[in-house]
Amino acid sequence: MTHRATLLVVGVLALVSMGASYRTTNFVVEAPTPQIAQQIGQTAEHYRKEKAIQWLGYEMPPWPEPCPLHAKVTMSGAGGATSFAFDRGRVLGQQMNIEGSLDRLLSSVLPHEVTHTVFAFYFRCPVPRWADEGGSVLSEDDAERNRHDMLCRQILNTPGRAFPLRRLFALKDYPSDVMALYAQGFSVSSFLVANSSRQAFLNFVAHGMQQGWDSAVQAHYHYKSVEELEQAWLTHLRNTKKQPAQLASNTAPQAPTGEAPQTVVVRQTAPPAQPQLMSAPVYRGQAPDSEPRMPAATVGRPTHLPDPLPPNGAAPAPAAPSMPAPQAGWQPIPPPGSNPPPAVQLGQPQFGVR
Repeated sequence: MTHRATLLVVGVLALVSMGASYRTTNFVVEAPTPQIAQQIGQTAEHYRKEKAIQWLGYEMPPWPEPCPLHAKVTMSGAGGATSFAFDRGRVLGQQMNIEGSLDRLLSSVLPHEVTHTVFAFYFRCPVPRWADEGGSVLSEDDAERNRHDMLCRQILNTPGRAFPLRRLFALKDYPSDVMALYAQGFSVSSFLVANSSRQAFLNFVAHGMQQGWDSAVQAHYHYKSVEELEQAWLTHLRNTKKQPAQLASNTAPQAPTGEAPQTVVVRQTAPPAQPQLMSAPVYRGQAPDSEPRMPAATVGRPTHLPDPLPPNGAAPAPAAPSMPAPQAGWQPIPPPGSNPPPAVQLGQPQFGVR
């Protein structure tokens, strides 16, 4: 190779390593090449419109500032994390990091992360983990939904591993067994959406955050308690081999009401035990103890589905969330009753998986 040719190759590699930027109405994409940056930006805009219509019944208005979207194309496991900061019913800022093969980024990771932005726009505050992640997995492609469905069934048939729904609904942060939260959150979200609509599901979550989950299941799904909902969900899993994804009707949900919290709340949905994407800082969904700040808050998912725990390797139960002083705004409210229900245990698998 000539000296000139060598310099040309080195120059091309240097440009590629620097990456490329592409601006859309709502995103500023940083990606390895101009073509990939443009493709990701256009796809992100597509999902932003599609997921808002599916979940809300209408398009979101343009964001005041475009969301930085950093994309790293690799051959390793796919995943993402989206950061938010909430203050007094406003989304102060957001940032998205995604990583994986290009096909998985476009078909699975992007719709998942964009759904988090739809939830942030609607709720204007951190969403219960099970609903935030479960609903976002519901927005993914068939392959990812199938994996979570099979994993959920496996978890339910592993003694001591599954979360009773009353405990799952009360979780404010990621438990030790992250995938149990993802899989059960997806399965319950899918069950509820299939029996109503995506908008009804959001109204149910809003009601549960404000007035408690027993009140929410009574008002929106006509069950007497969370435990009765749980039995209906388990019966459904036993009696079905597939859980079809349902599209939402275009009924606009009720907008959140009430005075917003008075402190900045940071949100992180990339589980702390998982590899961090792009060396991004991790912030958990909680109000800071010190003076209000405006850091980025993140939302995401594991980069892969780890092997399930063995039957005798159940994850430790998560610590019960603290009881904050009553305040206005949407905050998850622990349901009544001080004694947690017994752990969900199914016998040997009695139903098929897809």
